[in-house]
Amino acid sequence: MPDNNSSALVCLSGGVDSTAALLRCFNEFEEVRAIFVNTAGKDAPQEAYDSCEKLGIQLIIANAEDLFRKQIKEVTQKLYSLGLTPNPCAICNATVKLAVPFGKLKENEVLVTGHYAIYREGKLLRGKDPKKDQSYFLSLVSKKILDRMYFPLADSIKTSVRAEVIKAKLPYLISESQDLCFSLGSTGKPGKIVNKSGEETGLHTGLDGYTIGQRKGIGAHDGRKFVVEIDKKNNRLIIGDEEDLYTKQCYITDINWLIPPKKTKFTCLAQIRYRKPATAATITQINKNTAEVLFETPQKSVAPGQVLTMYEKNTVLAGGIISKQL
Repeated sequence: MPDNNSSALVCLSGGVDSTAALLRCFNEFEEVRAIFVNTAGKDAPQEAYDSCEKLGIQLIIANAEDLFRKQIKEVTQKLYSLGLTPNPCAICNATVKLAVPFGKLKENEVLVTGHYAIYREGKLLRGKDPKKDQSYFLSLVSKKILDRMYFPLADSIKTSVRAEVIKAKLPYLISESQDLCFSLGSTGKPGKIVNKSGEETGLHTGLDGYTIGQRKGIGAHDGRKFVVEIDKKNNRLIIGDEEDLYTKQCYITDINWLIPPKKTKFTCLAQIRYRKPATAATITQINKNTAEVLFETPQKSVAPGQVLTMYEKNTVLAGGIISKQL
């Protein structure tokens, strides 16, 4: 936790994790405020209001609908139209969900969320619960914001967190958000599905509806096939066998360095998806914002547009966006 902070601003969604963070801050800090970041033109859930009322905590509503539309929805749609597979949640944390409350912090007030992650001595680390660790989603957040943050659930296990909220008789949303919190209509044009030899095997409905590694929704072909490449230039969906999904190399751009490297070439652990284990890789910096990633063993479904997070053991070094080529 940042030093010399006597008050907390808690990001409250109404879910069990943010409600637990609110409860813990109520017991730890002299002054606590809560904030709901409105990204969809809707009021905060009644559960959020009820929890704040029971604890005697002020709930602030921050209108971020326009910012969310410009920074997340429109950008996501554009990236899909370019044949990429973006990670809106990670980008949203960096540019909206944490950036907006950060702008409302008072002096000596710490920004609090219910993320399962650790931030100690200027370093972002994995949370204690390996099934809920969310450091991957925070790797694009600027150090300026992280330096003012506190994660009360850092050393907690999900089951104990839920039990704590239930014992305190605080209401919370039962369902948890697992998918994209907004919908995108397809804007792509139909085109050809081709195999690795360039032979037409079917038709796609628009490239923005597909991602690398996808098997379902591409129609029946000669055997079990996967999307192995999205050819935006020629509006083609290229399919192949499972072995065609593996690659040893990719590039990353827009790197957010939390711990700047001492050398332009170094080894680390690289994680290319939220639920995918990190793997050994060699990073070679091309410049401050771009780098080449060489995996020790070939990785499956490395999708341009996704976040790649670099770790040294459990410590986040940086986060960047996967790019097929520079």
